[in-house]
Amino acid sequence: LHAAVPGAIARRLVGRASGDLPHWDEADFSVRELPVDQGPGVILLLEAAYEHVTEVVSGFGQMGVTAERLARTASARMRGYEESTAFAGPYLADQLVLPFVLAGGGLFTTVKPSGHTRTALDIAAAFTGRRASLTRLPGGEHRVAFG
Repeated sequence: LHAAVPGAIARRLVGRASGDLPHWDEADFSVRELPVDQGPGVILLLEAAYEHVTEVVSGFGQMGVTAERLARTASARMRGYEESTAFAGPYLADQLVLPFVLAGGGLFTTVKPSGHTRTALDIAAAFTGRRASLTRLPGGEHRVAFG
């Protein structure tokens, strides 16, 4: 998505991402221009939908960061998730903490836990007294268990 920036920047993002994710079809990528008043800016959104989960990775344009570098970083994050056996990526994992704590138990797997996930676990424990265990698994994923 882009607004009030040249469309060529968005096309460069897509070009790099499609090269870094060769198993994705050309039809999986598109460029959409938003109204000028919603910019200036550009964002690359990569979405992998499965039966029970959808992982979304984003890359926001920044001054001084090339389109290619932004796309390379976002694509690498998506590839890391796709190549793992984890249920949730790092940006979904932090959002799952509260429902699992409120449910009183359960577990899920994630790729390397983000700082947000670790903070969410600490906050949940501080407010509810319920701690979760975080265990690194042999494949590099992490199990987050509640209860």
